[in-house]
Amino acid sequence: MYYLKGDVITDERIIKDCFVEITEGKITWVGNQKKNNHGAIYEVNDGFICPGLTDIHIHGVNGFDFMDNQEAFFEIAKSLPSYGVTSFLATSRTGAINDVKKFLEGAQSYQDNSAIGANCLGVHLEGPWISPKYSGAQSKSHIRKLTWDDVSNILHSFLDIISVITLAPEEVEDYAILNHLRANDIHISAGHTNATIEEIGIAIEYGLTQITHTFNAMSTVHHRTPGTAAASLYYDNVTCEIITDGVHIHPKMIELLYKVKNSERMVLISDCTGYNELTDGEYFFREKNLIKTGNKVTLDNGQLAGSTITLDKGIKYIVEECNIPLEKAVYMATQAPLNAIDHGGNRGRIAAGYKADIMILNDKLTVDQTIINGEIVYCCTSTGKK
Repeated sequence: MYYLKGDVITDERIIKDCFVEITEGKITWVGNQKKNNHGAIYEVNDGFICPGLTDIHIHGVNGFDFMDNQEAFFEIAKSLPSYGVTSFLATSRTGAINDVKKFLEGAQSYQDNSAIGANCLGVHLEGPWISPKYSGAQSKSHIRKLTWDDVSNILHSFLDIISVITLAPEEVEDYAILNHLRANDIHISAGHTNATIEEIGIAIEYGLTQITHTFNAMSTVHHRTPGTAAASLYYDNVTCEIITDGVHIHPKMIELLYKVKNSERMVLISDCTGYNELTDGEYFFREKNLIKTGNKVTLDNGQLAGSTITLDKGIKYIVEECNIPLEKAVYMATQAPLNAIDHGGNRGRIAAGYKADIMILNDKLTVDQTIINGEIVYCCTSTGKK
């Protein structure tokens, strides 16, 4: 047993001078004094004790991509704590059906084997059931409609690990498929879609709950023909993913989304494609010509190709550039994503009974330490001990 002592961020508020007791991988006490006289105290000075981050839309990090091979799962999980991430959904990209199956098999195998690092909570399938008009950097040659045959031949064998599917509702053979998937605890997210606001409304009736990387790769906010981007603002009950890297969305649009949706229905994601550590230049990776300039990575035709930031940097950006309070930003990268995928029951809060998955931010809003199951798995600087 030991204690962390400092300012705690949880439940959309900052609690000053708080003790957090950690015993056998769980948080067992949170209060303004120690529960008892046992256990060392580690003081967090000039920083914040936060829940560990959860990234529900991440393709890779540090040069690895989940669709590369089995090793990538282990390498990504080991790397993510250095960015404050303690839980994630392994996210695919549009590819040949055999490659999608290999990804799912790899994820299933990975979850059957314990590993050091961030916790894999399941997978997020981004395609191939998307719109060719809004394919973005996804491969158009592998895009297809979602049919009942695909549900039977691809998805049914992996229902236990699939958490989210990004798809274009207008490209689904039968809206009842959405209802069927939702009944099997799979969350449906509209993304890479040309759906009208009316089609999104119908999809919501059949179980759609989320919008993928809101404002990007979707039909627009047009005043006569409102599309998916407009639907994200109009429908109160959809949760909106948002990439906060200063590239994908203007800061005022992030502020607008926050004013409309509030922190409960707004989820920060990295959408990191594994190119976060690359220096600026031109590259050829995974059969694509890429150009990296700062936080921006594009295809050679100028099309954005995912993100190069990590989730901790997304928090820092919206606090410093979008007038969003730190406690709200932390909520949108911890509790909100877990709530969106129904995993908020035992992680994502600094509260008794919750997993001791914790990120310590310094006053510059960069990650000092990450704790998973009560163990320090990443340390940039040492907290004080007394």
